[in-house]
Amino acid sequence: MGTYANITPEQLRAFSGEHLYYEIDMLYGVVERLSEQHAPQDSYLINSLLEAYVIHTQVILDFFYQPQMKADDAKAIHFIRDVRRWKQAMPPYDRYFRKFNRRRSREVVHLSYHRMDIQPEDKPWYLVRTTEHVKLVVNAFLEHADPDKLHPRMYDLKRNVEEKYRQPEDD
Repeated sequence: MGTYANITPEQLRAFSGEHLYYEIDMLYGVVERLSEQHAPQDSYLINSLLEAYVIHTQVILDFFYQPQMKADDAKAIHFIRDVRRWKQAMPPYDRYFRKFNRRRSREVVHLSYHRMDIQPEDKPWYLVRTTEHVKLVVNAFLEHADPDKLHPRMYDLKRNVEEKYRQPEDD
């Protein structure tokens, strides 16, 4: 690819079919593994899956909400037909993801003294609820994306994800 200022619809389609799909599918898959009745009992495996959940969620949220900082940053806006309508349709970050972001920073990606203050009742991540909010964002994106720039695999994900990853109640 090389230069990203003039990325083509074909390149965006290829990118979304591999890399964007991967991030979203991994998030949903990790949540599914952690929510199963027979979830792993090994604390290292559980913590690894939780860290993967946090990383994939943050990558996805950055893709949708953060402004482009570097020339090669992939952003949702590159795929959107009508930016004004897209911004109106986006679920508000602060309402759904601010707490997640704060916890991600203080409890996973930075070694902070705040960790000493976390009470046992505050440790659950509410994976299913947060992922349901991510699904709202993903679905809004798919509704506003230019189909010429988005790989068909992304639409398959939308059709299949609700049935495949549906959870009866929050964790």
